[in-house]
Amino acid sequence: MIIKDIRLINFGKFHDTEIHFERGLNIVYGENEAGKTTIHTFIRGMLFGIDKQRGKASGKDTYTKYEPWINPEVYRGMMRVENDGKDYRFERNFNKNEKSFRVIDEDLGRELDDNEIKQLFRGLDESCYYNTISISQIGSATDKELENILKNYAANLGSTKSMEIDMKQALTSLDAERKEIISENKVGSKESVIRDMEETAEEIEMSKREQDTIISEIDLDRSKEAELLAKKQDLAGKDAVRLEEMTKYSARKENLYNEIMQLNHEIDKASRTLTEITAQKGEMEKQLESKGIPTREVMERVSNALNKATNIPIVFALITVVCLGCSIGMFMANPELLDFSSKGILKIGIPAGLALAFLIATIVKFFMNVKSKERLAENLKETKLIMDKLDALNNEKTYTERQLDNRRANLSVAKESLKNLEESELSSDDYSEEIKELDEEYAALKEKIGKEQGVLEQKQEQDIELEKHIENLKAKLQSIKNAEIEIRALENAKREIEEIAYEVRNSFGRRLNEKASYYMSKITNGKYNNIVIDDNLNVSVNGRNALISSFKLSKGTVEQIYMALRLAAADIIFENDTKPILLDDTFAMYDNKRMGNTMKFMAENLDQVIVFSCHTREKVMADKLGLDYHLKKLD
Repeated sequence: MIIKDIRLINFGKFHDTEIHFERGLNIVYGENEAGKTTIHTFIRGMLFGIDKQRGKASGKDTYTKYEPWINPEVYRGMMRVENDGKDYRFERNFNKNEKSFRVIDEDLGRELDDNEIKQLFRGLDESCYYNTISISQIGSATDKELENILKNYAANLGSTKSMEIDMKQALTSLDAERKEIISENKVGSKESVIRDMEETAEEIEMSKREQDTIISEIDLDRSKEAELLAKKQDLAGKDAVRLEEMTKYSARKENLYNEIMQLNHEIDKASRTLTEITAQKGEMEKQLESKGIPTREVMERVSNALNKATNIPIVFALITVVCLGCSIGMFMANPELLDFSSKGILKIGIPAGLALAFLIATIVKFFMNVKSKERLAENLKETKLIMDKLDALNNEKTYTERQLDNRRANLSVAKESLKNLEESELSSDDYSEEIKELDEEYAALKEKIGKEQGVLEQKQEQDIELEKHIENLKAKLQSIKNAEIEIRALENAKREIEEIAYEVRNSFGRRLNEKASYYMSKITNGKYNNIVIDDNLNVSVNGRNALISSFKLSKGTVEQIYMALRLAAADIIFENDTKPILLDDTFAMYDNKRMGNTMKFMAENLDQVIVFSCHTREKVMADKLGLDYHLKKLD
């Protein structure tokens, strides 16, 4: 992938700014605050996006830092790249509320789908970008820190292509998990758990033997109990008649007492009911008197009279019709009456006036009759309801009086029977004292058996708790065994990781050493032609006369090793794919000779190099060496 040009539509300080890049060497020069880091960040953002952080971090995150100064809602840009001879245009909207990313195949004029975009990137992710093609200086670190940076970087490269897995961290994590499992499951207490299980089992066995002894004693006592019961049954047989007679006597007497009490209660209740009925009857009879219809016969006569009443308004209506007929007949027989003389008016007006008077009287009478009949009908309806209730009360009174008489007769009979029963004599032999002695002996024996059973149940409950304890111990022991299995699995995983790490270092590591050595030799002009990463991930260089550890080298040389490792990793990861190399003030720690060698090699051998610098020394060096390069000066 080669970057052809970028267009910062609205990003940070830039607005509608376009920058072109060429194959080979590109130098982006600008003084501090000119926007070099902004452009570098823009390229990374066009490739991978820029996410808005949450919480306190959002105030100082990359998204906020490079929000457009003007019109911040328009936060977007474009980048054109070349890959496998085809041109593609990346379009990205960084706005957190309208985020989007499109890739356009400019040769075919169509948008790529997600799978095609993934294929275009060919495994390039943000971590890979930072660890290979994007190279910055590490010059601010101390000598020891430089050694650790190289060591960790080499370890990560040897572990995974994404450079994110720290081998030591993985092993440390496994050790921590192993310690946690040992601590949580108390693996070291396995022998103690087994010993506790054995002691508990012995305690249960001893309890079982004691329970057998108690059960034997209970069986013996129950035999004695049976003998006492036999003696008691013999006496009870002799006393059966007396007990039976006494039982019958007591039951009969109690039944008579209960019957007398029940009858008295029912008599009182019936008497109260009669009183209430009499009071209700009196109230209803007063209501009938107030309505003027004291009996049902009177009510029926009033009802019949209401139904047969003469409808006087009909008579008045007939008279009105006759009067109107006379007026009309006189007019038809004597047309001369239309002369409106006083006599004519009188002859016609009198019948007509009578007809009008009768008509008005008919209407008034009709409505009066209707209202009168409605009131009378309502009164009859209420009277009938009262009479129906009164009849029901009369029936209830008759029934209650009959019941009261029956209860009083039954009460007299019950009292006589009770008197006769109390006067009768009950005589029989009494075996109660002997039975009482047997009962006391039996009770003492029963109490003894109860205590023995209590002890037995207590031991059985203790055994249940002991069994539960054993189950808990078994579960704990199983947990320990499972933990031991997990620990063995972790130890196996640790061993496998170490073996894999060894294999990776022997395979990937060899390729990395070869590639890094090649680049180191080229950029140092053959001074250091071999980079060595040993089994402990220590980085050294093989000079012309000796193998030198990285911590003994100058910062500039360490910077060159760092670059060589990144270039080597990029070659291994991207293999034959074209790729840009972005250098951000990478030559700051280089002297002019180192920088010249490195720039010459890169310009002649790498697909595309973009150097971001706040100095003019890179341009001066390129001119001095006669290198082809493309310069972009930022204002």
